[in-house]
Order: sequence, then structure tokens, then C-alpha cells
Amino acid sequence: MLELAWDALRFRSGKLSAFGSGPGQSRVYQPASYGVATIALCAVFGAAYLVESALSGGSFFKFSGEVLIALGGNFYDFTVEDGQWWRLVTSSLLHGGLLHLLCNSYAMVIVGSKIEKAVGAGWVVFGFVFSGITASLLSVYANGTSVVSIGASGGIFGLIAMAAAMGFLAPQLGWFSRRLLLEWLVFALVIGFVAGADNWGHIGGVVGGVACALVAWVYKRQPVLFRKIGMVGGVIGSVVMAVSVVMAVDWFYSLRPV
Repeated sequence: MLELAWDALRFRSGKLSAFGSGPGQSRVYQPASYGVATIALCAVFGAAYLVESALSGGSFFKFSGEVLIALGGNFYDFTVEDGQWWRLVTSSLLHGGLLHLLCNSYAMVIVGSKIEKAVGAGWVVFGFVFSGITASLLSVYANGTSVVSIGASGGIFGLIAMAAAMGFLAPQLGWFSRRLLLEWLVFALVIGFVAGADNWGHIGGVVGGVACALVAWVYKRQPVLFRKIGMVGGVIGSVVMAVSVVMAVDWFYSLRPV
């Protein structure tokens, strides 16, 4: 068992209200066809959660900090001091409890499906992974050694910010309801502060999402290139995530006595 000390364990969690996908659309829920990449990411969250449960003696509702760190949680001493940068990715796949997992999965399904339907699966995967990294970076440096940071909401905030920024940068395309997305972002950040969530991670995710939107905006008038960039980004994001998971598994097994 790892013997580490920290002052608090905070979670990045999120819950999304329904939002429109076109100019002037009312705040009425519109059923979305669920995207393959979106569901695949949620399946990864679920698989990681089962591993967390197995390593916690079958507990399904709460996990110790030692387990979260052992499986790739974002913690300054390891991420920065020991150079285990893969934790910037793996931490976004872990959750601290069943409610945490369900809230983030729900938000991912709603947000990811909308984005996947509008701009393709590649942009969803790349946007989530890139925003998850920027979220984890800001979190680990802002929180220092006091927090173990986990949860998908940094990447999810990035996806929402990417969609909102696209709405402002290219409103004529009618991809997303920018007003509703912006309202939700502000509301979620306020709730995060009140609830004591890791808002540094949320803000970092927003920064990453806006950066992705800027790249998309540059190529919005070149649909073929736009799709290709999304596909390449999706492949890069998938590879980065897979490599990070492999490194986490290798590190975990290195902890076990021979």
C-alpha cells in the first residue's frame, strides 16, 4: 500500500442540462442519436471504475486515495516530481464514487453526442483528451501536493467550451446554441466553487476546449480538411490515451512485491 499524505481529496464532477443545437432553439430537450466515440469513452470510464472497485475489496461507492493514486490519479509528487506525465490522461478516466461516475457519464453522453453529430467522432476524442490534459496540468500546479485530482469533467468542460466557442466563432453554421452553453458553463463553475470541486481542473478544461475550437474555426471553410484534421486528432487522442493506460498498468504492477 502506498503511504502518502494530503490535505484533501477533491473530485471534478459535472452534470449537464439539455441544450439546443441551433440558433434561437428553446431550452427543450432534443433526443440525440448517441455517438459511437462518446459511448466508447463512457465504456472506458465504466471499465476503469470496475477496476477501482476490484482493488478496493469490492466496494462500489467509495475508494481510498491510495487506490486512486495507484491507478493513475493526478498527484503532484508523482505527476511532476517523478515525471509520470501519463497521469494527466489517466486521471480523467477515474472516478471517486458511483454518483461521480454517473454524473460525468451523463454529461459526456449529452455533450459528446451533440458534438459528434455536428463535427465528427475525431473532434470528440481529441477535444476530450486534449482538454483533459490541460485540466490536469492546471489542477496539479494550482493545487500542489494537497489534492489528488481525478474525474472526466475537466475534459467534459473542454468539450462544452469547444462547442460554445464554435458557436461564437461560426454562428452562421448553427452548430450549437452558444447562449445556453455559455450559461451552463458559468452555472457549473459557480456550483463547482460552492461544492468545493476542483475548479482549477474545470478552468483548465475550458482553456483546452477553446483552443480546440480555434483550430476548428481556422479550417471551418475547408470541410474536407476539417474532417481529416478531426480524424487525425481522434487517432492521436486515442493513441495518447492507450499509451497512458499501458504506462499506468506497467507502473501499477511495478508496485507489487515479486
